[in-house]
Amino acid sequence: MNVLDNRRQLFAGVRRATILLVAAFALAVFGAGRAQAGEVRVPLTIDYLTLTEAIRSQLYTAPGGRAPLWNGSDDCQFLYAENPSFSRSGARVKLETGASLSLGVALAGQCVSPLAWSGIVEAESQPYLTGGVRLMLHIQDMNLYDIHHEKTLIAGKGFDLIKQYLIPRIETFSYDLNPAIQQLATLAEAASTPTVADRIRKAVATLRTEPGADATDDGVRITLLITVPDVPEAGPSATPAQPTPEEIQAFQRELDKWDAFLVFAIKQLGTTVGDRQFRGELLQILLNSRYRLADALAKPPAESGPDPVRILFLDTWQKLGVAVRSAARRGQLGARSLEFLSFISAGDALFALDQAAPALGMRISADDLRRLAHIMAPSATGDPLHFDFAEDPILRGLLGLPAGPLSSPPESEPAAAPSPTESPSPAPPTAGPTPDGAPPSPQAWRWFRLPWSLIEPREACASEVGEIVPQLKQIATRLRRAVVDESNADGYRSDMARLLELSIERQLRESDLDPRFRGAFRDLVKSAAWQESCWRQFVRRGDRVTWLESSSGDIGLMQVNKYVWRGFYNLEKLKWDVLYNAGAGTEILMEMTGQVLARPKVDPGRLDSTALARSVYAAYNGGPDAYNRWRRAHEPSPAREIDAAFLDKFRAVERDQAIDILSCAAQWGHAPGH
Repeated sequence: MNVLDNRRQLFAGVRRATILLVAAFALAVFGAGRAQAGEVRVPLTIDYLTLTEAIRSQLYTAPGGRAPLWNGSDDCQFLYAENPSFSRSGARVKLETGASLSLGVALAGQCVSPLAWSGIVEAESQPYLTGGVRLMLHIQDMNLYDIHHEKTLIAGKGFDLIKQYLIPRIETFSYDLNPAIQQLATLAEAASTPTVADRIRKAVATLRTEPGADATDDGVRITLLITVPDVPEAGPSATPAQPTPEEIQAFQRELDKWDAFLVFAIKQLGTTVGDRQFRGELLQILLNSRYRLADALAKPPAESGPDPVRILFLDTWQKLGVAVRSAARRGQLGARSLEFLSFISAGDALFALDQAAPALGMRISADDLRRLAHIMAPSATGDPLHFDFAEDPILRGLLGLPAGPLSSPPESEPAAAPSPTESPSPAPPTAGPTPDGAPPSPQAWRWFRLPWSLIEPREACASEVGEIVPQLKQIATRLRRAVVDESNADGYRSDMARLLELSIERQLRESDLDPRFRGAFRDLVKSAAWQESCWRQFVRRGDRVTWLESSSGDIGLMQVNKYVWRGFYNLEKLKWDVLYNAGAGTEILMEMTGQVLARPKVDPGRLDSTALARSVYAAYNGGPDAYNRWRRAHEPSPAREIDAAFLDKFRAVERDQAIDILSCAAQWGHAPGH
């Protein structure tokens, strides 16, 4: 495919985006609910980055991304432009483009140039609409600058050539939305019931624009006008106030599809852009969205009230758009700039339309998300909304996470020999996990061992790096499906303390955490495990042993949420492998520590250990954006109680106070955060 064909294909993405934005509005407005007849004004902004890519695809099509403007009698006479960029200049749209001019004479195979100039042309224009929804530019002023952006003067003939050939070429550029509008009725019919499609066709027939187009800081803003037909008001709803199980399942499927779509988008972006900062932004966007998703799943919506799926979509989309446009401004999107910007523009339209007519009951459907995904990656195969809990190494790799937590030895391996201070333990059950749990051990687990803090200093977890992994696996074997009770509480606590200490040590050796914060990180991990699970991985339900899981899907020792961390970790190992769960939670806490320390308003030089731990735990519990919630005077009661309970445990760990696992477990499920 040559450069011209490639740019034409990319420019088609803009039209596809426009089809989607208008169709999504029509489907959302007329798909359900009641709307009063009347005129709706819909402001739309065509951002400068998208306009820049569009003009590249139309005019800058020669090799090297040049726009050839004039050629004289031989190769020594030429004028071309390159590297266009749109921005705002007061009430006008400014186009800056590099340009090179030569008025030479060919002598003996060489160019003798009485005039050769290279610099920047700055053209200020007034945007206007013609032919319906075709955006064009009328040049009103032009200035020339050298490569240092200082004003320059060139000979009259040179200036005249630039003015004669560049201005008309720029004024041929148009951003045409008419083909999209013409295809709207057909698209709507394919995606809707006949009744809804008929209403859409009638509405589309009324679509027009206000005459003006305005330059804003973000782009050129136009306003669509559409007449909304009257939709009969639905009768009284027979739906009960509390959602039915079927409605809850449908709600969960909506959230699952949104999350799958967001993962698809982030993988497309992360594959294209290798910048660490950008990938970090993507990780925060995904995690914040997923924390909100998990919260929504724990509290399904009532019959009335705002739609949490729509709110989640719109809010996350704004953040994704900021990240993508920032990457585009840094030139990091490469050949896929127009695809990605068209993708964001289409979603922006959904947001703008929602704000323009919130009472019309706009809904974002699975088909809308699939169309958005196709705009972003037209050649991608598979369903972008496919959802499962399988571990995704590509996702981990794109976001800069290591290979994964350490796993326990397979159950077929012989158990590690007991240490001299412990009694022999029965072999763990060999049957694999079942959906409702695993069979209990034939005997009670019994240990007697001195607390680790009395054997060696707390900072000396392992003498050598090579000793950490074997020790971890030995302890994990002893803790395999171990349920703490009065008969084994002391030994269990000692083994679990040792497992956490060694997991922390292994994580610290793999990180570049500032030594000032390493002690706080050790206490943070142990107090977080105390807060989250009371240092338990397994519980007994009836006569079976199964993993600990909260009502919101938090699993095991570190209560790693299966929705938030979907794809990052192996779900079965999180359930059945205490070593893997400990490693996952420790890794997540280290990731959150890095995010907190990187926050612009956080000064590591003034951050004490307690403040750091509280911020990291708040992020671990509520998402990256919740890191500062414990400082807020008006934080809602549940979060305030959770943060206060964590602080108590963190201070207890700092004082080397031992956890009373049984008392803690008796309150689990009733105390804040469970």
